[in-house]
Amino acid sequence: MKKFLMTASAVAMIAAFSTPAQAECDGWYAALRGGMVKHDMSGDTGKTGMTDAIKIDDDLLMISGALGYRYQHWRGEFEFVWRDYVEGDDQYTTEKFKTYSYMLNVYYDLLPYNWWTPYVNAGIGLTQLKFTSFDKSNPAATNMYGNLDPLNFTWSVGAGLSLKVTNRFNVDAGYRYYDMGGIRAADIDAQEIYAGVRYVF
Repeated sequence: MKKFLMTASAVAMIAAFSTPAQAECDGWYAALRGGMVKHDMSGDTGKTGMTDAIKIDDDLLMISGALGYRYQHWRGEFEFVWRDYVEGDDQYTTEKFKTYSYMLNVYYDLLPYNWWTPYVNAGIGLTQLKFTSFDKSNPAATNMYGNLDPLNFTWSVGAGLSLKVTNRFNVDAGYRYYDMGGIRAADIDAQEIYAGVRYVF
């Protein structure tokens, strides 16, 4: 009897987590995400004006907020992504590089009403690439290499996993790749790992 009860309990737990839970709420939601992002620069990087003192491939903090709408398998949202800056020094200059994005994202939940669901996502939007250089001999001379503040078309793709805590509250974790366009003759992209929470109103 003891073995039977243990077996029945295990089967019940497996069934609970592998079948749809009580119907999750559709509708408007808000999301907050945070994680780490790594930028990468390629192409003719010598024309950016950045010195060896600044390494934009460092791991940086990212925080984002989103407002969206969910209906069955699909989610659509507007998201603002803020990324911390990276700063460097050499003998003559102090430099700072940062990015932030305005994105329209679409998500597809493979198992929308389960306790957990894998998802894929894609987005398009705009990213501000901001590089500022300070001449140490003349602190008033900012952007000494010219105006490096482009607003570029950006696209992203990614995937992740969502865990349902309640009908309205979800915890998400995922990965995204961004193509952020260029800064002068160099191309900028980024890879991001994040976790977040999402609440349906």
